[in-house]
Amino acid sequence: MSGLFSIVIFFVVIILTALIFFGWVVFLIGRLIVGGFTSLFAAVQCPRARERARARISNTVQCPTRMCGAINPMAARFCRRCGRGLPAAQHVQVRRAAVW
Repeated sequence: MSGLFSIVIFFVVIILTALIFFGWVVFLIGRLIVGGFTSLFAAVQCPRARERARARISNTVQCPTRMCGAINPMAARFCRRCGRGLPAAQHVQVRRAAVW
């Protein structure tokens, strides 16, 4: 009797595991589809979203190479994508006042 009980428990655990796995897969596929539609409609509503995102990042420089145009950190000397030299960083002097 205990052998039959062990077999039943084994199959119940296998079935529950399969249900959880397939539920997880369905959830991920649904999330992918919803994300695709969201990005599709967001691009239609806001065509300059990429430019605004670049403007938010203040410590970056764009590669001057015509075919590259990658965004790099201001401290970088070479482009991360194409490896060409970037323009020298412009240092701006800042006056700071002491606060007591």
